[in-house]
Amino acid sequence: MAPITKKIGWLILVCIFCSLQSKACVCSHITFMDKYVQSDFVARIQIVKNYPNRGASLSYRSNIVIKQLFKGEPVKSILIEGSSDGKRRTSCDIYFKEGTEMLVYARRLDSGQYSFHSCSGYCVLDKTRPTTEMGEIEMLDFLYKNNITFTDKTRYGTDLHDKLKTLSTTNLSKTFAIYEITFKRDLQVDTVKTITGFTPDLDSEIAAILQNARWVSDRILIDGQKNSVPPGSKLLFGFYYYPSGGNNLGFISEYDL
Repeated sequence: MAPITKKIGWLILVCIFCSLQSKACVCSHITFMDKYVQSDFVARIQIVKNYPNRGASLSYRSNIVIKQLFKGEPVKSILIEGSSDGKRRTSCDIYFKEGTEMLVYARRLDSGQYSFHSCSGYCVLDKTRPTTEMGEIEMLDFLYKNNITFTDKTRYGTDLHDKLKTLSTTNLSKTFAIYEITFKRDLQVDTVKTITGFTPDLDSEIAAILQNARWVSDRILIDGQKNSVPPGSKLLFGFYYYPSGGNNLGFISEYDL
């Protein structure tokens, strides 16, 4: 079994296991690029003070200190779906002790406040900081320094797995690449632009794969046409390089595993 297939298989098994647990909160796997694009606020923060839920509110407010702001406006507090006393009312409640440092991906509510929940893609940071979290911070730094902050709540999907297996990944020096896809109304790809790539030849191969892929979206236009988007709609799409190790060959994936 190929390395990527093994990893996806384990993800599926974990989801099935969690769905069988009465107290588990099951979240669909979301890629780094998905959660970045669809978030209004992305930052490395520290929780400094928690306040009790007001009445029957499903969220509590926490004062925060922003260590690094990658996207959105600087704020001094944020809403978290859960209970300030740490008790779980639902399987998806979350609670963080004062002093917790974390990466947060949040959306702006109608009230203007930022809020996040158990499936938003947050990462709790500690002194050991796994490789995946360090890679995530590296990508956030790149996006921030290049002023790439646009937000589009449209969800897109395609199946690239078999096509990615044909790519040559020998001695790549970069761990990620980002491409900007521009769509026509019928979700045919108009253009693919390399924001930051692997190598010129590999970028051309990936662009061709993206160009010829069959895309879907969750957007329905005003005229009721399904699987359509306004012409010129854009999507940021990321790929991740995993070098060879042990008996596993290096590979490129759209998933941050």
